Amino acid sequence: MGSKNKLRRFRENETFSNVIQPTREEVLEGNFKYKGKWSSDFFKNDKPIVLELGCGKGEYSVGLAQAYPEKNFIGIDIKGARFWRGAKTALEEGL
Repeated sequence: MGSKNKLRRFRENETFSNVIQPTREEVLEGNFKYKGKWSSDFFKNDKPIVLELGCGKGEYSVGLAQAYPEKNFIGIDIKGARFWRGAKTALEEGL
């Protein structure tokens, strides 16, 4: 993947309703708006939350979300161009 696609994916991530990209300051200072409020403010339900750290392209999180609709899934990765695929698939499939 060339850098042109990477930059396009970074920009597209910013338009996805299921992608949260807090600033470093928000995280380090504890000002992250969903801290302690994921169920009520983001998912707007009280289903259990499953967290995948280092989700890569998100295939595992997306697969689990398809198999277990009674749970909420959060995939975290530091590479935005990488998790773009999972975020896009989740939106396309209404997950």
